[in-house]
Formats: sequence, structure tokens, C-alpha cells
Amino acid sequence: MIGLDCNILVQLAFADHPANLKTLSIVHSEISHGSMLVFPSLVVNEFLHVATDARRFFPPLTMTEALNWMEEFLRNPMVSLLESTKASTDQTLVWMRQFNLGRKRILDTHLAAVLHTAGVRRLLTSNPADFAIFKDLETITP
Repeated sequence: MIGLDCNILVQLAFADHPANLKTLSIVHSEISHGSMLVFPSLVVNEFLHVATDARRFFPPLTMTEALNWMEEFLRNPMVSLLESTKASTDQTLVWMRQFNLGRKRILDTHLAAVLHTAGVRRLLTSNPADFAIFKDLETITP
């Protein structure tokens, strides 16, 4: 299994994104080697927010386009959502305190905690520095 963050989903959704081809190549390689692509369901919400933001993309996806893209992506049998659990929430709180993290680190810390408690040890991300503090999580960048 390999985890995906929101930025990776955006790179896949926007064909003109500079990292699109490299990201697609990594994702296809992972799938061809039998790896499931996983991410917490909260990343779906983050994707919808980011991909439709005109301050980030020109043109952004419309909400209908973003919803359609996500629904199609989730139909792939090699894609699976991970749900937050009490254990992942507890791990988030532990890491927030242990590493003295602030409010801007909550979502990435929770993503790492959900992956960690689900036994996922690899994350495809374009922001490896955001996850460097979580030593048991190997980051792969496109």
C-alpha cells in the first residue's frame, strides 16, 4: 500500500500540472506491482476545496468536474479510502504534542497518523518536508 496526499490527487486531476506525467508514471508503476493507493476520506474534502480554488489554478475545476473526477478515481479497484479511528486520532494528538506542532500541521499530522495506524509506511507526496518528522513514513516524490 502507498498513501496519497491531496497534492498528488491534484497533480493527477490536472493534465497540465507540471508534475502530472511523473506522478502518473509512479501511480501506474505502483498499481502494476499490486500496491493499493490509499488515503483518508478527509483528503477527498481537501481535494475538492483545492482543485476548485481559482486562486490556485487557472482555470480551476468546477465543483461538478471535481466531484466527477473523484468519483471516477474512487471507482478504481486499486484505490481505497482509509477512515479515521480512535487510534489514529490519539496518534495525531500524541504527535502534535510530542513534536510541538501548530495548527497548520494538523491535517498532515492526521494524514500521517491514519496511514501509520493502518500499517501504511509509504506516502507519495510533493511535500516530503511536511512528513520528515514522522520517521516510520517513507516519502516518495514525483
